[in-house]
Amino acid sequence: VRVVESSEKTPGVFFDMKDLNEFEYKGWIKFEFDHRVARWAKAANSKITLKLKNREILKNNLTCQGTWFVGVDALDNDPGGALGKISLSGPFKSLMKSFETSGLHSAQVSIIFEGYPKPRDQESESSFNFRLKRDAAHVDGLIADFPGGPRKLKEPHAYVLGIPINQAPKGASPIVVWEGSHHLISKALKQLFLNRDPGEWKDLDVREVYLQTRKTVFEKCKRRVLHANLGESYMIHRLCVHGISPWHSGVKNFPEGRKIAYFRPELQYLADWPKLS
Repeated sequence: VRVVESSEKTPGVFFDMKDLNEFEYKGWIKFEFDHRVARWAKAANSKITLKLKNREILKNNLTCQGTWFVGVDALDNDPGGALGKISLSGPFKSLMKSFETSGLHSAQVSIIFEGYPKPRDQESESSFNFRLKRDAAHVDGLIADFPGGPRKLKEPHAYVLGIPINQAPKGASPIVVWEGSHHLISKALKQLFLNRDPGEWKDLDVREVYLQTRKTVFEKCKRRVLHANLGESYMIHRLCVHGISPWHSGVKNFPEGRKIAYFRPELQYLADWPKLS
């Protein structure tokens, strides 16, 4: 993490060391309500609501028997995150700037509906049970092309920024994190990656080490539920194990679903990926 502190030479740029320390220690940080975030979120919700009227887009993004709209690259923001004249700004901005990235991608808009989870197409019983009982816990960017296949670093994200774009009930499948899990993941993966040339990293199969370390995470790290209201936001460390909790049976009559926009920009310097900071 590149720390930027306020000075006369960098007016308006301030890095809150308290935020950095909390983020690096816990692996996540939640930001309180900010009117700028709420304004951006409402604009994002309007845009995605309009997009969902396209039946082809809706059909192509629905999975888990219609209970999850995956929504990868669904939001038409610019590389700074802006939606037209509405800029992406808020308490997370200084933490975002501490990472060297090449700009923001089109945000994912993940929408969860009542009844989640249900099995995905061709999902095995064991995989579905993991989704149901362990929230499909994972580290972003470590991807297997097919179930049980080699798992490789395909997307070296800098962080995960989550912004709710509608007001959802607490039990509407909030994201969950295993606090401190990034310390265990980093320790395990550094042994694999840092002794090899970064040019070889994309070919390394991390499956065995990753699955064993994730098992240790479940034993040692506390599962935290990160419900956030409209106008709030959170950032998750790129190595932190996280997932989506099941929809609580007590949450009824919320047909619009829980909507969250996610930014996961890739690191400019690949060698930083397995490190804690």
